[in-house]
Parts: sequence; C-alpha cells; structure tokens
Amino acid sequence: MKNSLLWRVIDNESGSQSIVSTPSEAVAFVNSRFDTDDDDNPFSITEVGPLLPKPLGVITAWAAEKDGERTDGRTAPITIRPVVTDDADECDDVVLWHDVVVSWDHDMYTIEGPDSAECSEAYSAAELSAILDEYADDYEYAPEGPEGPDSHRWPNPEELITYGAQECAKRFGHLDDDALLWLAATRITLAVWRNTHVENWHGGKSPLHDGTMMRINTATTRLVRSMLSFDHVDWIGLGVAIVNSSRVLPTGQSVLGLGLACHNPDDPAHEADPREELAEMAQDAIAWGRACCLREKEFGLRTLIEFFCASDNGWFGTPSWGRIVDRFTTAVENRENAHWHTHRDEPWFDEWFTDRPADIVDIADLRRLLQAGPDLLSEEAAEWCVDGAIGYVCQDDHANGCLRCGIPVTTESPNE
Repeated sequence: MKNSLLWRVIDNESGSQSIVSTPSEAVAFVNSRFDTDDDDNPFSITEVGPLLPKPLGVITAWAAEKDGERTDGRTAPITIRPVVTDDADECDDVVLWHDVVVSWDHDMYTIEGPDSAECSEAYSAAELSAILDEYADDYEYAPEGPEGPDSHRWPNPEELITYGAQECAKRFGHLDDDALLWLAATRITLAVWRNTHVENWHGGKSPLHDGTMMRINTATTRLVRSMLSFDHVDWIGLGVAIVNSSRVLPTGQSVLGLGLACHNPDDPAHEADPREELAEMAQDAIAWGRACCLREKEFGLRTLIEFFCASDNGWFGTPSWGRIVDRFTTAVENRENAHWHTHRDEPWFDEWFTDRPADIVDIADLRRLLQAGPDLLSEEAAEWCVDGAIGYVCQDDHANGCLRCGIPVTTESPNE
C-alpha cells in the first residue's frame, strides 16, 4: 500500500471523498452513494501519490533534530499539540507554536500559518520539514535576565539527575536491570499519566473509582515498561503512547472514552472538555520526551533511567510490591491482623471481609493475580482490594520491629 498508486474518488456534489487503491474500491464507493445514469458525471477520480506518514511523527522527529542543533542544553522553542477529536481516524491535525496548523490528507500536508490566507502544501516529509524550518526562524527564546543574589533558583538538570541516580543507589542498593526498568516505569507513569488531568477525572464525584485507577495505572505501567530498555528508548514515542487518546484501557474504554465518561458540564471539577485536556497532556508528554532525549545525550541512558528510580511509590512494578501483596493476602486470611486495626470496628467491615468477589475467593488466586498485576483483576475485585486499603499496607522491612504492626524491637545483650 505504501508504495502503490492511490486514487481519490470525489463526490462532486457533496465533496465526500474516499482514497482507494483498486478500481473495484472506486466502484464500491460510487455504488454506495447512488445509482447514476450513463450521461451523468457526478464523480471524478484522480491519481494521488504514495501514502504519506501522518504529521505528528514527522513533526516530532523534526523538532528533535532542532533540539539536537542547540548548544545550550535546552529544547528548541517549538510547542507541539495534537488535536484530539472523538474519531482518532478522522483528524490528524497538529498545532505548533499555538498558531500554525498542520493537517494531513493521505498524499499531502497542508500548513496554515497565523494569517488564514497564509497556506502551504507539502507532498513529502522533507518538504514539510523545510516549510517548518522557515516558521522556526520566527520563534526564538526571549533572552534570560541575570539571576539576582536573592532570587529563588531551581536545581539544574545536572543536579537533579545526579541526585536522583545517587538516591536510587542509596535506597535500593543493587537492583538488576529488569527491576530498575520496572521501577522507572512506575515513576514515569506517575509523572506523565497519573499526575495529570487523569487524576482530576478521578477526583470528586466521578465514575472513575479507586479500583479502576489501580487497574489503568497498572496497565499504563506495563505499557511503559514494554518501551524501556538499556539499549534504546524512544522517549517522544513513549510519551505519545501513554496519552494516546485511542489507547484501550482494561475497562474496555479508550483513554478519550474514559475522559468523556468523567466529563460533567454541571460539575466545576469535571466541566473541562476532555479533548482539550488530552491535547494538553499530549503537548506536555511530547515536551517531556524531547527533554529526556537531551538529558540522555548529556548523562547517558543508564543514569537517566536511574534518576527516575529515586523512590518507590508502592505500585505494581516497584521493589516493595511483592511485600505489599504478601502482607495484604496474609491479612485477608486473619481478621485479627494488625492491618485491620482501624477497620475492624467499622460497620461495613464484617460484610466486606467475608464477601469476597468470586474471582478471588481462593486466596491463592488473589495472590497470583496481584503478583501478575492488578490490571488482571476484575473491576469488582480491584475495588474490593482498594476498600481493604491495599495501598496502605505497611511497607516497613520490620528489621527493627514495627509499632504499627505490633512487632517489638529486638534487643541484644552487650555480651552477644
């Protein structure tokens, strides 16, 4: 398909069109519209060139090249904001610098500048990049003012990344490569997915419950992990994949579908259009990926990944997850377990403790599913685990006792 000829079939009256690759497809399109007489000429068929890649990938690659040309360690002043619509297959527009729109039509890119009369067409990725080069010349950073002696200064990337990598070694000692990549995946998911508008969708009165959040966060962590390695990481592609509006979640919804389900124009907490929110998330994710590309060049891939691993948030994929599962499943078998000290007197506790969802009645099944990933739980089972405060299981290693769990501090005599 990529290298074969294509034709555009256009309904001259309505403007409806279809791109086809065979005469039979053209006939099918014509027949789907209406019957025609021999002397009618309601359709036109013109040959078009090979299918072009959609603009987002071309534009992010072009921006990354511009980033690499800079010598100040900063990304080029290029904002990239994909347009999000209900039908991901129908819209492939990308907005740059908030006022330049690039659209795609199979064999042609259209670039529309701030002045609506300013419009260019490109018939290859190279032509599109050349046109964008001309726009880029007009967008430069404003010069930075000198930093005053009393002004607040954020740590620079060198300080942050070096500190994060050192904290990783300090807190976790030696983790094998697989464990490091899983831990990095949890932290990236937290930053690029969970701590975004997704958390706002979840807040307040929302159909996005805690159990669902645990499942979709786990599924996103799994996606991120699949794209990480110590050989190569496509940071921009990773960011785009996380916030892809058509990505299917464990609920069966797309990411956009989830946002639309949480949208409520009558609730100030959920009145924002999820399409606009996803476009903003995509813009931020692309900017994050571009910055990671530069940081990798400066510090190396391993150091950058270790920087993400400075802490453990207790999710599936972290070093503490196995301990959390063991302690939660142990507590589920014993209502006198210290984990329940704040729950056992609650009016709902007895029913919750004895009324376990069918797919996790067997404690071995619960342990197996949690270890494999909470996204594999049913919605009911995930909500049951969250109600049981799985996120608040004690993570202490108990090496020096634990007041919370009622484990006394071990003491040794001076002669021992």
